[in-house]
Amino acid sequence: MMLTVCDVSGRVELCDGGMPLDHGAQYLAVCKGAPNFIIDYCTEFLAEDGQAKPMTDSEKARLLEVVDDYSSQALRVLAVAVRTMTELPYDASDEDLSSDQKFQACRVGLRFVGLVASIDPDRDG
Repeated sequence: MMLTVCDVSGRVELCDGGMPLDHGAQYLAVCKGAPNFIIDYCTEFLAEDGQAKPMTDSEKARLLEVVDDYSSQALRVLAVAVRTMTELPYDASDEDLSSDQKFQACRVGLRFVGLVASIDPDRDG
């Protein structure tokens, strides 16, 4: 799992025509990784109409069926989720705070954005 935090202050959407950001968002955490782990941290998903909807058990099951379908086609699948924040969920000036603690604080209440499936060709060696 990988997580990146970006400053998005002053924006209303991620990019022109892109995902809308919550009102007052100052930071955006973007998390990618194995779908079964990422989906477990998600409390919402970004619907086709661009609106955030609650992540239900049936939606999680549907997404994991899609992952299984892609995986059965020998595709490598990653999930992408985000979280907008009005402030960081930890004290950035606390030098005793580990990266793991910061990571744990940011991955709470993620919004599922989508799946990425790619061919992962065999490598020599």
